[in-house]
Amino acid sequence: MNLRTKFVGAVALAMVMASPAALGAEEPAVGLNGTVNFGLAEARGNTDTLSFAGDTVLQYVTGGPWVHDGRFLFVTRQEGNETTEERYEARGTSNYYWTEDDYFYGRLDWRKDNFGGVREEWVPSVGYGRVILRNERHDLRGEVGAGYRFADLSDGTSEEGGVISGGMRYRWQISETAEFFQNALVQWSDDNTYVESETGLRTLIVGNLNARISYIVRHNTDVPDGRRNSDFFTNIGLEYQF
Repeated sequence: MNLRTKFVGAVALAMVMASPAALGAEEPAVGLNGTVNFGLAEARGNTDTLSFAGDTVLQYVTGGPWVHDGRFLFVTRQEGNETTEERYEARGTSNYYWTEDDYFYGRLDWRKDNFGGVREEWVPSVGYGRVILRNERHDLRGEVGAGYRFADLSDGTSEEGGVISGGMRYRWQISETAEFFQNALVQWSDDNTYVESETGLRTLIVGNLNARISYIVRHNTDVPDGRRNSDFFTNIGLEYQF
């Protein structure tokens, strides 16, 4: 299945899943909500390239102390008939709010990069989070936790060991139709320190359709020889909010 076929199918899935929603900073309603984002870039001429990115975020609010959320992200790129980039990420979290602003979480992170120094890793973790700031315009949350990392490197070796993690999620409702967001994650271990930063802006186009741009930086301190420590991604696409 080529990238064009994947893109058409993914957009169709997004249109089926999406329902009208307004861009806003209010608390999500009880039940399932989320966003589905897709971007496509193509160049023809002296070089033929085609890149495709998708990002799905889901949240299930129970109406009680539990809130569950998940994310799936992938990026692929073809130059001519050769695939030069293929990366997948998934994250699932269960949060237990013991006060309005304090919660415990259990989380499983999975990353796979067929062309990166760290080919695949699993990080189960538990931790504590707090809503630091929440009003009509701003939402800031911080987390700290501990877990265990299992990683396979591109040179055929493996790593595993304990992990200490810290994270931050920030939302700024600039106007009724525009939102800025910043997410950051750091995972420390004896073998490697993984840092991820995502900075972005989404704006409402019409109904449940948003335009979204984000800049993502990922850094591993320990990679095999000949591999770069950092990856940089700029994603521009359309987003359905439901």
